[in-house]
Order: sequence, then C-alpha cells, then structure tokens
Amino acid sequence: MPKVWLNKSVTLLLILILITASFAFAQENNESEDEILKLSLEDAVKIAEENNQQVKLSKLGLEKAELARKEYRYQDKKVRDAVDLWEGMPAEEKSKLNEMLRIEMESLSGFETSSTMDILGKQAEFAVNMAKLGIDVTIKGINFGIEAAYYGVLLAEENTSIAKAAVSRYQDMLGIAEAKFKAGTITKNEVLDAQVQLSKAEADLLKAESEEEKAYVNLKKLIGLPLDRAIELTDSFKDKPDDFDKTLDELLEAAEKNRIDIMSAEGAFEIAKLDFELSSKAYPSNTFIYKEKEYAMEEARLQLQDTKSAVEAQVRGIWLDFEDAKTNIPVMDKALEMAEESLRLAKLSYEAGLVRSVDVAAAEEGLKQVQLQRLSAIYNYNLARLKLENAIYFSVSGDLTS
Repeated sequence: MPKVWLNKSVTLLLILILITASFAFAQENNESEDEILKLSLEDAVKIAEENNQQVKLSKLGLEKAELARKEYRYQDKKVRDAVDLWEGMPAEEKSKLNEMLRIEMESLSGFETSSTMDILGKQAEFAVNMAKLGIDVTIKGINFGIEAAYYGVLLAEENTSIAKAAVSRYQDMLGIAEAKFKAGTITKNEVLDAQVQLSKAEADLLKAESEEEKAYVNLKKLIGLPLDRAIELTDSFKDKPDDFDKTLDELLEAAEKNRIDIMSAEGAFEIAKLDFELSSKAYPSNTFIYKEKEYAMEEARLQLQDTKSAVEAQVRGIWLDFEDAKTNIPVMDKALEMAEESLRLAKLSYEAGLVRSVDVAAAEEGLKQVQLQRLSAIYNYNLARLKLENAIYFSVSGDLTS
C-alpha cells in the first residue's frame, strides 16, 4: 500500500512540475511578444529579405529559365544529329524512304529550322541571364523599398514631434493669456483665440500621430512583421549633407551598364538583329519577310534608344533633386534659428503688452512651418541619396514609401 501511495505522489509531483514549466514557458513567450523590437535599418532589411517571397519567386524563375535552356539544348542536339545523319546518307538510301519522311527531313535540314533553332538558342541564353539579374535586382528592390519605408517612419515621427512641441507652446500661450485676463490687461477674446489655436494644434497632433501609425504599419507589412508588433527605430536621418561618392557622369555610365531595363531592351534588340541577319541571307530585300524582320529590328533599336534616354533623364532628375536638397538643409538651419528667435521675441513682447496674441500665433505658425520645411529638406536629401544608389540598377520612380 505505501508503495502505491508513493507512485501516486511521484506522478502528481511530475504533473505539477510540467504545469508550472508550461506556464512559465507561455509567460516567457508572451513577454517576448510584448517586448518592443529595437530595429535598425540594417536589421529591417535583413528581416525583410528572410520573409519576402519575391526572392524565392525570382530564384524559381531562374530554375525555370535554366530548365527551358536545358530542354532547348536537348532538342537542338536531336535536330543536329538528325540533320547530320540525313546529310551523310547516300542518295540511294534516301530514295528508299517514304515521301513524307523525306519531306520532313529536308525541312529539318533547311533554313527555316536552322534559323529558328539559332534564335531560340539566343532567347534561352537571354532568359537565363535576365533571370540571374532578376534575383539581384529583386534583392536590391526589397532593400530599397524597406529603406524608403524606414525613412517614411522617421519622417512621420519627426512630424509628430513638431506637432507635440507646437501643442506645448500653445498650452503655455493659453496659460499666459489666462493670467493676463485675470490681471485685466487683455480681453476675453484673446483668451478664446488662444484656446482656438490650442485646439487646432491638438487636431494637427492627432493627424500626425495617425500618419505615424500608418507609416509604422506600412513598414511592418513590408518587413513581414505582425502589424500589432511593437517596434522602435534606432537609426535616424542623416542631417549633415555631403557630396555623393560618384559624379553624375559616373552614375550615368553605371546606369547604362547595369540597368535591368536597358539590358532587357538590348537583349530584345540583339535577338531581332540576329533574326534579321539570318533572314536576309535567305530572302531578298524586296520580299515581305525581309521587310518584316527589318522593321522588327528597327523597332527594337528605337525602343532600346528610348529606354536609354528615359534612364538618363531619370538619373539626371534625381541628381538635381539631391543637389537641391543638399543645398536646402543649411539654408533651413539658418531659417530655423531666425524663426525660433522671432517667436521668443514675440512672446516677450506679448508678456510686456506690446503685441497681441495673434502676433505670437503668427510667429508660432512661422516656426512650425520652418521646422516642417527643414524636415522635408532632410527627408528629400536622404531619399534622393537612396534613389541615386539604386537608380543605376532599376527604375526608382513612383511612391517609394508604399
């Protein structure tokens, strides 16, 4: 009997230990989920690369292109072996074959088949090369999108900070107005005006906080994090402008060499050119086929030229944006100093009874606008730099924060 009781006691003890351990594990997991994730720009990019399905799809595209090339090579070898066998066959043996087979073999060894196989071979190689480039561009594109979204959150955070500071200043102004009203030095109307200004500032703050939350949601969606996951960005804007590490000419040269849209257009032109060259050997210039192939080649050439012009225009435009933003930051730094001093003097004058509250409100609004303009210049500088780094690989037009 004691032995049975002992076994039951051990079993009960084990159950209690397991329950306690499970509870502790669950609690640890909950604490881990509730913990704020500190996120640097580098961390955000790394997590996105791990979670994004586009990289896997690009790699799958390469596998498909390589499979298609392998299939082409297999078929091409079969055709060439058959043609070699046919061409090495004595005329007497050829005459013994049935007519349909002879016609098929003569067609197989003719110009149409050989030219078609040559074009298919070039297309297969081109598809593999583009698929390889596609993987690299996909990774760069993901990184670019994450960095742009990260900057979007930083912009929204700074907007919220500016709005909070404005609310705090208007609260101070309301306090001063109420004190002056009690002292009988201003009318009730100025107190009401201060209340209205504070209400507007609070509404602007709510809007800024909403935009900040949207920016966070967008970033978490792109990274692949749960949308309710709390995160905190650890990197900040680069607000001290400097020159880009490449000249405009170097960027244009790199873009013409590396842009995937230019490579795609060049590949299409090379294929059309090969098609024309092969056709021109078999068809005279006054035939429909000759003209069709010639027009197709010219069309591909014009499309290549148009693509190069569009790329150059985009790179030049981004360069101008970068230079403009780089110049604006120090200008806005000075403007910010002046706006802060103007508000300080306006407040002192108001407390001394020399100006009305509306004059202080104007100085306050002026400071806020300068702060926003300076923030916009810093954001545009960082975004233009990011664009320049990526415009040599792919198009960076469109809304970058979505």
